[in-house]
Amino acid sequence: MLAVLAAGGYGAWRAWQLFVPVAQEGPDLSPEALDARLLDAEQAVITLRRTQQGLDQRLTDTTARTGLLRDEVLGVGQRAAILEDSLRELSAQAGEGREALRLDEAELLLSLAQARLGIAGDLAGAIRATALAREVLEPMTDPQFISIRQTLGQELATLQALPADPRALAAGELDALEAVLPRLASRAPGEPTAAGGQRPGWQRVMDAVVQVRPSSSQDLISPSDRATGEAGLGLDLALARTALDRRDAAAFRASLQRVDQWLQRLYADDAALRERRERLAALGTLPLVPDLPMQGASLQQLRDLRRSLSGGP
Repeated sequence: MLAVLAAGGYGAWRAWQLFVPVAQEGPDLSPEALDARLLDAEQAVITLRRTQQGLDQRLTDTTARTGLLRDEVLGVGQRAAILEDSLRELSAQAGEGREALRLDEAELLLSLAQARLGIAGDLAGAIRATALAREVLEPMTDPQFISIRQTLGQELATLQALPADPRALAAGELDALEAVLPRLASRAPGEPTAAGGQRPGWQRVMDAVVQVRPSSSQDLISPSDRATGEAGLGLDLALARTALDRRDAAAFRASLQRVDQWLQRLYADDAALRERRERLAALGTLPLVPDLPMQGASLQQLRDLRRSLSGGP
């Protein structure tokens, strides 16, 4: 026990020896040291205040910039909405422009078809113009255009069901007549009246001195007169074609009558000539203006539709 107490006392003495210098090395509490430490603290506080002011200023600037960015984002969103509305309006206007252009083109084609029928009686041209108008309106699938498309299709079917143009038939008959003229028998001087064997010598001598021919309307004896008659026949055929193109029925029939007179004077009265004259007489009774149906329903309906779309009276 004595040894333990001695060791404990020695340990306490060593500890006291160690802590006494530490206690003596504590902070300097002299006035000069305290003043220096106070100045350092004040400078640190001032530095902290400046740093805080800078942070406050940065925070204020950041807040302002955030507000500006928010306003800009809102402005960009508004401009994007305005652009979308503008694009939508432009798209609608473009669609309306395409529809208006197609309606204008269809109206022009239908007006042309009606003019071809009413003025020139050109059935083929009217059919072509009406078909083009139907092709123009084909892509327009809006319900408001269904009625005009149906009416246009009915008019086109009616035109296509009409018979051929009488002028084409008449022109074909005139072509056939001109083609057969060189093959018709002519009773010009020097040509035999009948084909056959050799004639007796005294008849050939008499034919050289005296010419015997029946009294008829064929009075073109000399070659010059016959050439004049053939030229007159060609001229009357040309006049008949001109009247046919103009659909002038009176002038066409008058030209056919003159052609018939020239045929009687220039060619022999045989079966071929009689057949051609009969066909020529039938050609004179042919109506040059075809029986066309009443047109203009599609055009009038199209014009009414355009007025309703434009809001006009």
